[in-house]
Amino acid sequence: MIRLAIFSLFTSAASVFAGNAGSALTALQIISVHPVAQSAAFVELRGERGEPVPAEWIVLLADPSARGGVRELTVANGQITGERTPLAGFSDIASRPALDRAKVLVDAGSVFEIAQREAVQCELGFHWIDYSLATNPQTLQPEWTARLYDSAGSIAGTLRLSAVGGEVIEPLVPPEGVSTNEDSEKRVGGLVGKVVDFTESTAKKVQNATLRTVGDVQEFLVGERTVGPKEKD
Repeated sequence: MIRLAIFSLFTSAASVFAGNAGSALTALQIISVHPVAQSAAFVELRGERGEPVPAEWIVLLADPSARGGVRELTVANGQITGERTPLAGFSDIASRPALDRAKVLVDAGSVFEIAQREAVQCELGFHWIDYSLATNPQTLQPEWTARLYDSAGSIAGTLRLSAVGGEVIEPLVPPEGVSTNEDSEKRVGGLVGKVVDFTESTAKKVQNATLRTVGDVQEFLVGERTVGPKEKD
């Protein structure tokens, strides 16, 4: 019973980082076998409002046969969940360089780890992260762009890194006018704070669950409880 309680709680902790979208590299692989991908060019992969993993990955493909010249497919949990051909907002897709998927070796999980590390180093708090994977038109190499947002939805910082080796191309720098030292305790909270708070909360629940089990056994054997919270607690 104790092992089951501990296992279930730590499974819940791990699920915080599981998200619905899954691996970005897996999403690209899934789209690559879709019939439309045989004649269309991969241009960009997006993930919005990741905490740290987004609910879905959005893949944009340049397709001359589609209305507006672009197809948008969404992937979540290893499955294609949507497809549409938007007519507006993607007029530049055809002119952008195609994404060479064979060069993309860095997954979104690594992007978050690097973004989190940079944010901690410069004491910058954030509440969610937007991901974008596309080819740099100057270098023709795939790059990740991570945009960090605060709780009000304002941009807190931007980071660019290589999708080939993970090297930081443009370090995380807060927008002009944003001070990382002002009210630093609150600013450091952000996503980092949520992770820490959840870990501490989980540790307490594990302790309480263990003590409750001991108390249950004690109450059953001697009819009296002197340790651990009761079930309603």
